[in-house]
Amino acid sequence: MYTLDKVMNGKLFEYCYFLHKDNDKRSICIDPGYDTNRIMNFIEQNGLIIDTILLTHGHFDHMLSCKAIQDKFNCKIYISKEDEEILYDPHRNYAELIRKYELEKFKITANVVDDEELEIIGLKVKCIATPGHTKGGFSYYIESENMLFSGDTLFYETCGRTDLYGGDFEAIKNSIVHKLFTLPDDTKVYPGHGNETNILYEKIHNEIIRGA
Repeated sequence: MYTLDKVMNGKLFEYCYFLHKDNDKRSICIDPGYDTNRIMNFIEQNGLIIDTILLTHGHFDHMLSCKAIQDKFNCKIYISKEDEEILYDPHRNYAELIRKYELEKFKITANVVDDEELEIIGLKVKCIATPGHTKGGFSYYIESENMLFSGDTLFYETCGRTDLYGGDFEAIKNSIVHKLFTLPDDTKVYPGHGNETNILYEKIHNEIIRGA
C-alpha cells in the first residue's frame, strides 16, 4: 500500500504531493512549489526521503523548492524538454511576480517524453504529454494506484489558464479530451490547485467539453 500526502504552499495555493510506501519513507515528490520552508519542514517532520521529483511544468509555483530538496537528497528530477527551457527564466515562468529574478539551477536527470514509463520506488509511472497550459506540460498516471497528477492541465470542473507564455487553448482541450479522458473513469485526479476529482466526473461536468 502507498500513502499520498499533500502540502498546500504559497499565495497561489499550489499543492505539492508526496507518495511513498506505507513501510518505506522513500518518496516521489510532485511539484515542490515555492514555500520551501513549509515543504522542507513537512519532509523533515514526516521522515521522508525524496527519491524523485516529477515536475508537471516549469512555472515557479511548482518548482522553486527543487534546489533545496535536491541538495539535501541528491534526488532525480524529471521535466519535459520544452519546460526545462523556462525553468530559469523569471519572465516566462512568472517568478518575477514574487520579485525573484535570479533562480538557482538544479540538475535535471532526464526529459520525459510522451507515453514513457518510469519505474520509481516500485511504481510504474506513465508520463503523458498534456500541453496547453505550457508548451511542455505533462501529467503523471500511476495505474496501480489509480492516480493521475494533472498539474495545471485538468482541474475540478475546469482547466488551467492558457493566456500565459506557451499557453494554447486548443492544445489543452485536446490534452484533456483526447488523452486524459481516455483513462479509466474511476481514476482519481490530483491537480496542482483546487479540489481533487475523478475522470468520470470531469467527463460530465468539466467546462472544456462544451467546446469539444
